[in-house]
Amino acid sequence: MARKPTVYKRCDCPDQDRPKKGGCNHSWSYNRTNNQGNRTRATIPDSVGLTEAQAQGILDGMTPGTAPEPKDTNVKFRQWAADWLDRRRAKETTVEKYEIAVRLHLNPRWGNQRLRTIEKRQVETWVQDMEANENLANSTADGHWKVFKMIIKDALQNGKLTSNPTYEVDGPYVSESRPYVFTPEECWAIYDEFPHRYRVIPMLGFACGTRQAEAFGVCTDVIDPSRRLLTVRRQVLKVKETQYRPRLVERLKTSPRISSKTVPMPSYLHEALEEHMARYPPQPTENIIWEHKKKVDACKRSTAHALFWTPYNNLMAGNYFNDGLWKPTLRRLGIKDENNELPTFHDLRHTFISTCLQNGIPEHTVAAWVGDSVEELRRTYSHLLKDHADTHGAVAARLTARPQHAVVGAAA
Repeated sequence: MARKPTVYKRCDCPDQDRPKKGGCNHSWSYNRTNNQGNRTRATIPDSVGLTEAQAQGILDGMTPGTAPEPKDTNVKFRQWAADWLDRRRAKETTVEKYEIAVRLHLNPRWGNQRLRTIEKRQVETWVQDMEANENLANSTADGHWKVFKMIIKDALQNGKLTSNPTYEVDGPYVSESRPYVFTPEECWAIYDEFPHRYRVIPMLGFACGTRQAEAFGVCTDVIDPSRRLLTVRRQVLKVKETQYRPRLVERLKTSPRISSKTVPMPSYLHEALEEHMARYPPQPTENIIWEHKKKVDACKRSTAHALFWTPYNNLMAGNYFNDGLWKPTLRRLGIKDENNELPTFHDLRHTFISTCLQNGIPEHTVAAWVGDSVEELRRTYSHLLKDHADTHGAVAARLTARPQHAVVGAAA
């Protein structure tokens, strides 16, 4: 008897009709008839979270009537998380965030549990616990959730699991948040109240949209006084790879694919920079010329003259700036957001972008100035772009209105 081909089929009953007991198990399955005429069947539950192609590949390699068995069934979460971290190729600061999430948050909860024993109901309970934790911000919980999902998915793809316990589990609720936008009066109040030695740093945020680490990394060679342009191509990093010492790195904070960004300098910023450099002469420091996939120690070096230094003759760092300068200044001025919390330095960047978009500067121009993609700009500032319907709607309507033809026979 000729062997009949394998038939793959996924249940087609609607989700809302899933029976509570018995009946359809919502699975990928095959029916096979062997050379002796015996029928066999194997299934993979839909909860595994596989595509049809992935399910078919697993079923093809199975003995009829059996389920796939994971390898190394005793491997613990902390062991696989460590292996996963070692294989990451993301930016060093991103990998460091992953490592912190695993070490401080995921391993204490899941570290000693064997991967194969993690159940969907346990994951759902954990998500609910994170949402109920008043000391854990929603965005932070969402970050932990994303790292956990990546580790579990990696374990599934490498044969350590037969099903995905995060499949169809909703992560922590993250409410929509809008950045704080400073008024011009608040921006200048911050400038006036800031210690004189560092007052140009917040101005770089609201006048040019720089990130904090990028503002710290401004050097003399990126200021073009004749064209009134500021080229942003460096940042000050204080991470594990730099032994947690602030180091000047020739690399943008966003992407290794973007080497620099140029933004016009207002005349008031140019004057403030000249005054700052006259009063606090820039100092030479080592400039690390970062190269993709290379560690800091393996990168070439040059010298640059940085503008901002602490009283201890160190490059400016985030903790010194935020705790010693930024937060005390905002407290003295009484500037708080709608949640009664202090806005961040990054909100100065949001202020610059929002102001540009609200005043009709094209999205692609703003994106080039701040080093973001147009898509990212639209996602973050969609509420502002919607406002353009009121601002530019009448203009668009006039452009497509019926032309007004001259009346035939009218007097010249």
